[in-house]
Amino acid sequence: MAVLFCKINYTFGNSIISFINISFSNMKIVLLNKVSLLIFSLLLALSCADEEAPLEPINNEYELDGTLFEIETKMYWEDAKDQGDVDQIRLSEPLPDSNLNDMIILSPVPGPSSLEGTYLFSKTGDIGTYDLKFIHATDGQDDLLWYTNGDQGDELQIQVVGKKEGQDIYRILLSDFILNYGYWDYLAGKWISLGQKSFRLSYEGPIE
Repeated sequence: MAVLFCKINYTFGNSIISFINISFSNMKIVLLNKVSLLIFSLLLALSCADEEAPLEPINNEYELDGTLFEIETKMYWEDAKDQGDVDQIRLSEPLPDSNLNDMIILSPVPGPSSLEGTYLFSKTGDIGTYDLKFIHATDGQDDLLWYTNGDQGDELQIQVVGKKEGQDIYRILLSDFILNYGYWDYLAGKWISLGQKSFRLSYEGPIE
């Protein structure tokens, strides 16, 4: 009888131990699954955070002293003519109901690697700066209404946002600029200012 009781106790004890081992194994599996799920969620969140949000669409336009002009032409490069000058990005936009154009001339000074970047307004010609000239109502020759001598402006942002037909597509933004407009008095040998006009620009397209 005592032997039988010991066998029963031994069997019962082994059953309890086996149950505890199985339960502990199940707990380890559940815990491992939860840890794996947490790691996967963190990696997914980091991956989504690294992806750039799509850019908001912009209008190709410039605003001159409160008047909005749609940009229907493409920007293009004008090579520097004199040593020490920088290449210019130009936009020649026909004025409505006229045979005259507005000419916008941007002169960013990039580093050696890329045109992309943020530029500060300055006439020093230092790397990372830009200059801006605006010629209003010109026939492309000598006839014009006024042009600018620059004044002050916000940062100029230039970004490559894709390619189309093998060409880089640029996004060029200038949120605010103060144009000091007037003309050069050749007889007096000085600049004659007629005042100031506000200006902003947004363009997305190639630079040909």
